[in-house]
Amino acid sequence: MGKTQASTSAQGGAVLGGSGATSHVYIQYPPLRCDIPGAAGVMYDDGNKLLLVPAPSKVYSWPANQHPPPETPGVTNIKEGPILGVRFSLDCKILAVQRTNREIEFINRENGTGFSQQCKSGTDRIFGFFWTDCPSCDIVFVTTSGLELYALHQGRNSLKFLDIKKANVSWYVYTHESRLVLLASGMQCKTLAGYQFAAGGIIRLPKYDVMMAKADANRKPVLAPEDIRIATMYGRLYCLQVDRVALCIHMYRFYRDAVVPQGSLPIYSPHVAISVVDNVLLIHQTDSKVVLLYDILSDTKVPTSAPLPLLLRGGPLSSDSSIRSTEKDKKRVLMNREATIYGDGWVFVNPDFVLDHLHGLLWRLRLDLEAVAASTSNLPVLLAFLQRRRHEAAKAKELSLMVMRSMILERRPLTVIGTAMDVLTSSYAQGARPPNGTGGSSFQPTQFTKPLASTIAGITLSAGPRAGGPSSLTATPGVQSAVVMSSSGAASLRLPQDTEDSGDSEDDQVQASAPLRPEQGLATEDVLECTSDQGITGSPEIEEESPTSVSHDLSSESSGRLEVQNSSSMEPSVSSSPSLSGLQGIRMGIAAPLISPEEMQRRVFMSVEEETVVDTIFLVSVIVEYMRSAAREHVRVPPGLQAFVVKLLARDERFNELHQFIAGKLVEPSRAVALQLVEVGTHHTPTRKLGMEMLRLLHAHSDYVKLLLQDGRMLEGLRYIRRNKVDSVPPVMFLQAAASVNDAQKLAAVFRFCLDFIPGFQQTPDFITYSSRLNQQCTVGDGDTW
Repeated sequence: MGKTQASTSAQGGAVLGGSGATSHVYIQYPPLRCDIPGAAGVMYDDGNKLLLVPAPSKVYSWPANQHPPPETPGVTNIKEGPILGVRFSLDCKILAVQRTNREIEFINRENGTGFSQQCKSGTDRIFGFFWTDCPSCDIVFVTTSGLELYALHQGRNSLKFLDIKKANVSWYVYTHESRLVLLASGMQCKTLAGYQFAAGGIIRLPKYDVMMAKADANRKPVLAPEDIRIATMYGRLYCLQVDRVALCIHMYRFYRDAVVPQGSLPIYSPHVAISVVDNVLLIHQTDSKVVLLYDILSDTKVPTSAPLPLLLRGGPLSSDSSIRSTEKDKKRVLMNREATIYGDGWVFVNPDFVLDHLHGLLWRLRLDLEAVAASTSNLPVLLAFLQRRRHEAAKAKELSLMVMRSMILERRPLTVIGTAMDVLTSSYAQGARPPNGTGGSSFQPTQFTKPLASTIAGITLSAGPRAGGPSSLTATPGVQSAVVMSSSGAASLRLPQDTEDSGDSEDDQVQASAPLRPEQGLATEDVLECTSDQGITGSPEIEEESPTSVSHDLSSESSGRLEVQNSSSMEPSVSSSPSLSGLQGIRMGIAAPLISPEEMQRRVFMSVEEETVVDTIFLVSVIVEYMRSAAREHVRVPPGLQAFVVKLLARDERFNELHQFIAGKLVEPSRAVALQLVEVGTHHTPTRKLGMEMLRLLHAHSDYVKLLLQDGRMLEGLRYIRRNKVDSVPPVMFLQAAASVNDAQKLAAVFRFCLDFIPGFQQTPDFITYSSRLNQQCTVGDGDTW
């Protein structure tokens, strides 16, 4: 079937060790088994993700994405004859079988008819073929003279020749995931030309030469197809070239009008294979039987974690006891073959499959996020790694929460905790912000239609946009100077000075448009924007701008990641990429391990508060760091979290710091904060007054009036609802309060107020009830009832 995208492992194998071994990458038992007697080989159709086994008169097929795999395969009848390659059309209605290096047979599965097609030139050889969803053609033949493009006739009984892309071809590699084919030419086969069969048509890439080290001055190396891998990571297309002499992997990124070197990764043996699992680059050192993990959005010159072996999980335990029956002996031999790691027949198929063509097995590589988390010491980098995972988003989210809690419980330096929180907030902001970047309640500060201000206990409360600035979530000096670290690393609170005067200064605001850190996600120019049309057609999206400035360094100090600025990048399609990341995947409904502010409050801060290890001041300092990080990303902090800060400070009787937090706008006015102030101010009158004043400014009429009644200030409450024209507070509340104190004068005043200012009060049951009660308590001077 031509040169499919695969890497062959080194010779030899290792039987699985003990069950308690640790690994970052594993294969899950059971594999997909395809042991068919008389089979002509085992092949993988990446366009349909099918494992194909051609037999003399049949082609068996299994879906590769199901686990556990199905036991019964699909069967398609074919004529007997030689078989060099097999591929289904993308709708699985036509089966193409390459019979010779000049002819391909086509079988219509719907009606059983068939036809054959030879290459245009009688002197050319067909290396292979592949189906496309490009509007320009349906199928492509790769020959020694280039690419022959064909289209199916309407009756699906013949092919129509469309065009030929001429090139001298020595071999080729193709992946349906990228819709990209690379053609090798030249004496050393190191000149590569590429064509991408995208939704908008065929895109021709410029030729480029790969770098190859010489083992001998008089002998030039020749590039082999197994040395080239087309990889898709985070929506970007890369060419990975293994230089077995220089012991490195050269990386090239594809653009419409350029192929840009992106640096090199070291390898420690010429026997390597390459896989991509959930956008993570895996380099298998097959002789030492360990796997190196690289995340291209972090420092790609350093592996994400320490190298560990590849293991098999979930398999039955092998037994050393003697086997008597023949059937048991067969089962035991099969089990030992399945437990062999990096066997002689292993071929690494793009992107994350392992095909054992000797034993008819197909494995799928998986990441163990728990093992990666346990072996990574740089926790902010670990959180960035977890936030970019999509295959096991729920597990990545739980691990992120666990890491965040452990950092606080272990009292890590606030600078480290702040960096970790920047990773979480930026990931949440990038994934949850609406497409236009303006809508959505999670990113809009609380706004009030009528700005009000009041001063109580020396603190100015404002319920509206800050003076001198837009109504946006900004951090004042109260945020910036609230937490400081001493030389010993202990956390303490520093109170802001003159917050009223300096709070409106632009120099003191934390800008929410601060750029993302390298480990926090994709750069703006690298984010793959996709529309509904792209999702339907499944075609790659190509940007139109021409490159002006290209960064060739793999890990520059300014960016720390692979980056090309203002370039037209070639990105894979929505349907072709199994692991979309960032905003694109989230908008399409793909699960992501995002952690909202509400979850941070409930599952991190409140969970830590239940522990007795962390003192209150350190926890408050951590929460302030999170507020600073949220303000930077324009993520709205929930009022419940700010009320939680009020509770923590009041528990340690730090009322002065609490008042300064409110004055510096670190704790913003809200109903939850105001009620918390009233609750904690039971034994601190200024704090209670502060909370009641905040309720008044927020127009929380019902709560404010209830508190007035609790304080016995019924007449003041009546004046309040009359002055503010409040109709949400029922008059029975005042009548009940007045009757409960057995004060006839107050009850009479409340009753008269209801008669004068509440329309229809005389027709309510409350009028009859309380007029009767008032008649019992008081009389007029001449003895008549009132």
